[in-house]
Amino acid sequence: MSDFHFSPRPNRAAEINWRPWEEGAFEEARAKDQPILLSISAVWCHWCHVMDETTYSDERVIDLLNREYVPIRVDNDLRPDINGRYNMGGWPTTAFLTPQGDILTGGTYLPADQMIGALIDIERFYHLRKPEVVARVLEAKKRTGAVVAASAGSLNPGLVEAVLQAVENAYDATYGGFGSAPKFPQVDALLLLAEQSAIRGRPELHEMAAFTLRQMAGGGTYDPVEGGFYRYSTTQDWSVPHYEKMLEDHAGLVAALAATAEGQILDRTTAYLDRVLRDSETGLYAGSQDADEHYYGLDAAGRAELAAPYVDRRVYTSWNAALAVAYLEAGARLGRTNLAGAARTLLESLFERSYRTGEGLEHGEGVKGQLGDQVWGLLAAVRAHSAGLGGRWLDIARELTEHLEARYTDARFGGYFDRAEGGELGRLEERLKPLAENTLAAVALFELDVLMGDPEAPYRSRGERALTSVAQLPPRLGIMAAIFARAYDRYLRPPIKVTSSDPQLVRAALAAYPYAVIEPGEEKRAVICIGTLCLAPVDSAAAVTTAITEQSHARS
Repeated sequence: MSDFHFSPRPNRAAEINWRPWEEGAFEEARAKDQPILLSISAVWCHWCHVMDETTYSDERVIDLLNREYVPIRVDNDLRPDINGRYNMGGWPTTAFLTPQGDILTGGTYLPADQMIGALIDIERFYHLRKPEVVARVLEAKKRTGAVVAASAGSLNPGLVEAVLQAVENAYDATYGGFGSAPKFPQVDALLLLAEQSAIRGRPELHEMAAFTLRQMAGGGTYDPVEGGFYRYSTTQDWSVPHYEKMLEDHAGLVAALAATAEGQILDRTTAYLDRVLRDSETGLYAGSQDADEHYYGLDAAGRAELAAPYVDRRVYTSWNAALAVAYLEAGARLGRTNLAGAARTLLESLFERSYRTGEGLEHGEGVKGQLGDQVWGLLAAVRAHSAGLGGRWLDIARELTEHLEARYTDARFGGYFDRAEGGELGRLEERLKPLAENTLAAVALFELDVLMGDPEAPYRSRGERALTSVAQLPPRLGIMAAIFARAYDRYLRPPIKVTSSDPQLVRAALAAYPYAVIEPGEEKRAVICIGTLCLAPVDSAAAVTTAITEQSHARS
């Protein structure tokens, strides 16, 4: 049972004959003509632990699952592609499937008595009404087959303004953040505010983002003893958190702290990451630290008497690459050379461990073929070159773009599917095209295009197709489309490249124009190119700011 992670507290969940997500489990279900119980959990998930300790420790549930079902257990962090197709609204997910992997029904946390009733009823329904089940599954497949086509559309120049307005309307002026409860950080909305503040000359947008981060850091959503942000707040005022600490969340928060120049919070937060999640030998970062309401409610003296909550030491490529991008942002914008150095070590270890030319990046634990790892790795490679980290980062970036085209591209509508083909068990045969990953791919491709400076290179057109392939989604998403608005606004404005070796001039360029692409140079003077026009070199931060502001406004 070593393949599965159960609650750290006493439980009997391991007595269930869990199978991993693999062909053998589906073959067994088909051979026995038994439904599948799919449990999607996460190492850090509090209610997953509770379900292990209660429902999955109930002898009646254990007996029913082992006798009448083929139980499969999947870790959300390890298999985002499975989670994306089967999640029933949160974690834990409890999904009841046909032997072929089609969804019968499902939910999230189920108490033992409710689970027993569901196990009995669904097993009976499946066997007594199989023709109806098959017909319903076929109808559902017809509907999902049109999803990819329906997401593609034309780009509407008014979208950025619409999304920004949605973010402003959702802003909570009293407590910061957006909406009421539960309240998540919404880091892309924060980054959109910070970027648009600089571009539009609206300082109030910057203050919205900065105030939100200060409110989070000063409230219950931040650990005042050991540092680090909890995942989200169950209340509007950030006072009652869910206590898990996620590397994925911290990557976005570090980027937002760098963009808003909230240096003190940034330093406390990265100190937690480097002390608790970072492996001192490799420079790689662990995925998460468990929620533990009792532990985090104690002061420093009380915690000293207890073992710290469990840290999932598995290394997830996309999350590590995202943190490297954020650390490089902090290095460039705020002069945090220690974070830029940590990013260098991280990326060197990560690519040595997970990257193979022509094969792309492995997600972790042998899992391959995930789009998120490729696009975050691509953006990280581009930014590593811009940060002057040396090596062959630009070559790696070009190699990754070709890998994306070869294994993930949608030849008909453009953009990229969330997983490479192969191993299409159950609903994995469905092709999904995620908004966030396609948006990130577009940003990386736009920046690579600027760095290459080759009008014949396909990078900008590929980035444009990535945006158009999901262009029907943002108008329906409101504030959740902030990530798309950030990329699309970059596409609409003139590309600016700044070549310099002077950190102060680079910092000034990014402050004046957050979309500026940095090319490490050999001299300290800055050469600013807007599109195909390059200006005379300048040697002061004020001159950089003036040149970029005048030229970008004149050409936007």
